[in-house]
Amino acid sequence: MIPVNAYQNQTVGVFGLGRSGIAAAEALAAGGAEVLAWDDNPEKTASDGLSIQDLYRTDLSKLSTLVVAPGVPLDHPLPARAKRSGCAVVGDIELFQLAREELPAHQLVAVTGTNGKSTTTALLGHVLAMAQRPVAVGGNIGIPVLNLQPLPAGGIYVFEMSSFQLDLTSTLDADVAILLNLTADHLDRHGSLQAYVGAKAHLFEMQREDQIAVISVDDDKCRAVAAALRQTVVPISVREITESGVSVLDGELWDGMEGTPKAVADLLPCRALRGSHNWQNAAAVFAAARLLGVPADTITKAFESFPGLPHRLQPVIEAAGVLFVNDSKASNLDAASKALAAYDEIFWIAGGRLKGVLELNGLAPGLEHVRKAYLIGESAEIFGSYLTRKVPWENSQTIENAVETAARDAAASGGGVVLLAPAAASFDQFENFERRGEAFVEAARTAAKALGAKEGF
Repeated sequence: MIPVNAYQNQTVGVFGLGRSGIAAAEALAAGGAEVLAWDDNPEKTASDGLSIQDLYRTDLSKLSTLVVAPGVPLDHPLPARAKRSGCAVVGDIELFQLAREELPAHQLVAVTGTNGKSTTTALLGHVLAMAQRPVAVGGNIGIPVLNLQPLPAGGIYVFEMSSFQLDLTSTLDADVAILLNLTADHLDRHGSLQAYVGAKAHLFEMQREDQIAVISVDDDKCRAVAAALRQTVVPISVREITESGVSVLDGELWDGMEGTPKAVADLLPCRALRGSHNWQNAAAVFAAARLLGVPADTITKAFESFPGLPHRLQPVIEAAGVLFVNDSKASNLDAASKALAAYDEIFWIAGGRLKGVLELNGLAPGLEHVRKAYLIGESAEIFGSYLTRKVPWENSQTIENAVETAARDAAASGGGVVLLAPAAASFDQFENFERRGEAFVEAARTAAKALGAKEGF
């Protein structure tokens, strides 16, 4: 745990008792604060060791600050009332910033963007560990930052930052801040695309002029963020070779950070870094790691051993020339289209719950890689109607049926990739995308065993 001493002998409220909320409450208590904790879910107010108090019935003007979970909307009645009472409203990342000056000398890398944050964060952590640098990875990737153990001098903290977390942070100054991409997301929370982009850009507004931004220049919104900054910007691209930056074209990584760009690595053999979206992640990590003093050859060697994250283009198992790949996290059209572009000879499992009326034409570029589609869930017929006369398809209804049939068809055709990239949410059949991915993995291993599985993933 990283204790927060800034509120010693003061009263602090914590609203939202998920993982980050409980970690914040415990870190504040360890620093000598009186912590009053509350959650709208009665089951969470039974947390052991916390002082539970209904904050709706509390005079919030008596609190030094109110710490809220990232998922709590800023217009929620409780934080809104806290602000009117003159009580500051912050999140756990801001608490970490308050604790930083008491930690041994360290550096901090913060990663944001619409897609690819978790993979980039995990990949940078892997590279730094392979370089034998003390490193701790946390944030939106699932590990509360205040649950991390303090690093020794010279350590590096790597945080994944969501727009929700950035909304609740006002002073975090990252030594290296990364922006991967920007597409419309979470508009129900932010109200507009402009507000969402503003939340992401806030990460760079908090930096000092002597700190560094690593930003993709492949979309207009990211370029606009970069153009407005006063600090040094290292550009990354998967569309063109950038001067003074890092690029990946057709799997070849180009390093231009010290002058004329030169090719330094081939990413095509890296199984966990397939596709242009993962090349963008790799470019960002290469730039950040170089800025942190890691040699180029150490970085590229670490890329080869990166195992990837579960449910994100995760190679599961291979048998009889059939590779099973779990991309359950690809729950929207943009993510699924990128997955389809990452492989040839695809036997594609798709479907689930679509949100509203969506234009499926965004899938078109990747369909040339699809040999047949196996559709599941409540949107199967909607996908089928779109795919008719484009690629063969069948309504498999369940993941188990889809995997079994796809594996048989792929083996009969001489091999290929059985790819789960649903392009839809999981909630019609599963609690979340993780459970969906786990069901795919189990079915894939069963099907692969029938084909004579080759282990090694």
